[in-house]
Amino acid sequence: MSESDRILDLGVTVDTFESFFQEKFSQEAVKVYQVKLLIYNPVEEIITEWKN
Repeated sequence: MSESDRILDLGVTVDTFESFFQEKFSQEAVKVYQVKLLIYNPVEEIITEWKN
């Protein structure tokens, strides 16, 4: 497997997702690099969403 074949899974808090990942730059980077997002609530300690 080459480096370009890897897919990154990234865990972020709900707050981070609702701020940083709503920006156009972030959305494009997620799309281009095929980043899978795992959004979690650190207070309740639960995964709230998984985005492919």
